[in-house]
This record gives sequence, C-alpha cells and structure tokens, in this order.
Amino acid sequence: MRHPARLAAALAALAFAAPAAPALADGWTLDLAPQSDAVVGRPLIIQATGSMPPENVGFPYWFSLDAIPTAATTTCPVDALVGMQYATGTGGAIVTLAQPETPDSGGHFTIPVAVTPGAPGTLLLCGYADNGSGGTLAGASLTLNIAPAPTSPAPAPPAPAAPAPPAQPGGAAPAHPRGRMPSPPEYTRQGAISCRVLMTGADARSCVRSIVRKANARCRRLHSGRGLTRCLRAVRREAKAHG
Repeated sequence: MRHPARLAAALAALAFAAPAAPALADGWTLDLAPQSDAVVGRPLIIQATGSMPPENVGFPYWFSLDAIPTAATTTCPVDALVGMQYATGTGGAIVTLAQPETPDSGGHFTIPVAVTPGAPGTLLLCGYADNGSGGTLAGASLTLNIAPAPTSPAPAPPAPAAPAPPAQPGGAAPAHPRGRMPSPPEYTRQGAISCRVLMTGADARSCVRSIVRKANARCRRLHSGRGLTRCLRAVRREAKAHG
C-alpha cells in the first residue's frame, strides 16, 4: 500500500521540478533597453548589452533581434530559431540577424540596433545570443509602447491677393476701372474664385470666409446707411455664387 503513495509523491515532485523551457547557458546574460521614447516615424536606438564567460571571448558568437506583435504573444520564445519563426509568421520582422558580438576581455559586449516604429501600439522585441549552430545561449525581451506621431495644427491658408493689373507701356500700371482697389463685391468674386481654384474642401471654405470678412470690412469703411446694406448684400451674393 505504501508503494503507490511513494510513486505518486515521486511523480508530483518531478512535475514541479521539470523546467517549463530549456535552460540557457551558464555565465551568459543579455538585456535590451531603449535609448529614447518610442514614437511613430522617429528613429529609436535599442541598446543590447550582455556578457559571456571570459574563457569564451576568443570564439565567435552572434546576436539577433526579432519584433513580434503582442497580439500574437507577450512572451518571447526561449529558442532563437523559434523567435525568428514567430517574427516572420505573425506579421512581425527580423530586425537584425547574426550580428557579431564583440566582447571585451571580461566578456562584456554592447550592440546598438536602430529601429523606426511604423504604427502606434505595443510591440514585443526578442533578443538572442547564439553560437551559430542553433544553440541559444541567452535571451532578453522588451515590450515597446509606441506613441502616435505628434500632430501639429495646419497653418491657416493665406487669403489670395487680388490679381495684379497688367503693366502699361513704360512700366506704369493702369488704375482699376473702379479705382485703385476693386469694390468689395468684385474683391469677393475674385477672391472666392481663387480660393476654389487653389484649394479644396474645408480649406477652400475657410479661405472664402476670410475673403468675405475683409470685403465686409471694406464695405463698412466705404459706405453707411442704405449704401452699406447694398454693399454687404452684394458681397454675400458674390460669395454664394462663386464660393
């Protein structure tokens, strides 16, 4: 009766002791750290730092970095080859592959890697040190929180100037048939047409409103009483007809 109990206890001990993933090599370390905030369209340096046993300094070893969407996984695979497959199979990318590690005499190395985020959100970076023969020696992970590109307000479109009259022989410009400046309604007509030719959508409408405001201001400077009323109505008609 005691043997089944002993067997069950032994199996339970093995279950708790069994590693969830293959252990990496002793004496190897790897870490990833961003050198600035991650922003869409802005280049970013990821600093990979690691170490190896000093007795291994004279042998070649390699670094790789994969980018994996967090929608697929939030944990890096332990094996470098599996990390590469995750990157290519989930719409991610292999950022760098088989980049030589150049350690100092103590076995410490630093590798900067440049990336430029293309979309806001989160991205899992998985770094690996390997021996070039399929053996993963160290791994590191970093989740990037990528911010959208900053937006700047669009500059207000300039109000188009009234067309300049053609030059007369001798260099003198003729006077406008209604004076040196067009009348407010004529100014509105010319400006509204220019707005529609040069711009579209909300920009064109904003441009026409600016023309109307200036034309109304000229009406108030030039007229009063019924004359002002007629001028303002004429400006509205031109804006409606051509804006």
